[in-house]
Amino acid sequence: MTFTLEMLLDSICGVLKENYPNIPTYNNPNKQGTSVPCFFVFFMPTDTENRIGRRFMRNIGVDIVYLAENSDPDIYDQMISVADRLDFVLEFIPCEEGKLRTYDREWKIDEDELHYQFTVKAVVSYPDNTPQIESAESYEGGIKQDAK
Repeated sequence: MTFTLEMLLDSICGVLKENYPNIPTYNNPNKQGTSVPCFFVFFMPTDTENRIGRRFMRNIGVDIVYLAENSDPDIYDQMISVADRLDFVLEFIPCEEGKLRTYDREWKIDEDELHYQFTVKAVVSYPDNTPQIESAESYEGGIKQDAK
């Protein structure tokens, strides 16, 4: 499996659409022409950590923004309800053959927007293009038997 940010984004949007089928989800920060309520999915700063061999850990920050109608009198209660449900449905994100755990999940309400933020940690590896050794006996490794 090749892990990509696009694949992760599709998986997150799939979880949101499954649990909120009537609320549109956008991955583009352009807010013009969108109707509320809606979700926006953004990537936050990410980093990588080296691991043994050709592997490394990608720490990917995600911010899901929920927007509701500002004139709605129960906007705060709506956001609390959405945050509570996201706590349950986003513990794991289904991703092709398995699931990715989310870490450091937190939410806050800022200027009538719910920001649900978390980190995904995925261990990935570089492709190995070195030729395989057919047998230990045939491998010379640059050592000559009868060198004088």
